[in-house]
Amino acid sequence: MKYAIVNGVKTNIRDVEKGTIGFDCWYRDYQVKACKGHYMQYWKYIDQKQVLPEGYENETEWHECWKSTLKDEFCEVICGENNEHRADILTDNHAIEIQYSSISYEAARKRTDFYHNLKERRTIWIVNVYKAWRNKRILTSKPVNGQFLIKWNYSKKWAVDISNLTNSNVFLDISPTAKNMILIWKHNNELYGKWVEKNCFYKTYLEAYSNPTNDFKSIFSDLKIDDYN
Repeated sequence: MKYAIVNGVKTNIRDVEKGTIGFDCWYRDYQVKACKGHYMQYWKYIDQKQVLPEGYENETEWHECWKSTLKDEFCEVICGENNEHRADILTDNHAIEIQYSSISYEAARKRTDFYHNLKERRTIWIVNVYKAWRNKRILTSKPVNGQFLIKWNYSKKWAVDISNLTNSNVFLDISPTAKNMILIWKHNNELYGKWVEKNCFYKTYLEAYSNPTNDFKSIFSDLKIDDYN
């Protein structure tokens, strides 16, 4: 987690000293402690860890990179009248979910519909597929008019199926060194894609909600391959 409640205020891990005690923003009864190493900085549960809904996961350096330019009020936002979900990034028109671990289609669909019902936001999924790309389990045909067919062996089926919804988009993040991601969608039971520059994604979805002093182009430069595994 990047944020915790400290003295009643949502607080970024960067703004506290190592060992600071706070409370989980989502489940206020659970105490957390600031862990600040040379590479990773995060809030860790002190005693018992809350059992999170399906699909919510531990933060990685990869997650942190995607959220690092955003102003605090748009990150890890608790949503719903009953605090049903915590959006990685929540903007005026979009909920952006940064997904590394496995999740069922049902859970992903439920979350997508939830955000759509919340001010008709579109859910943008950024999915880590580095292993599949590295192992050549994702193959693309020659582009025609900027679009290409995708063959994805042992695919994350939930991501493929979610890409077919009218209230979501799915982007595959293939590598920390790649300038592009793949926007995917299904048509006539075939999986299609097109290349989208990460910087264009930033300008479309994140720039208006980011700190102007942060440089999106450089945030992945120190990310190691292991952070995608």
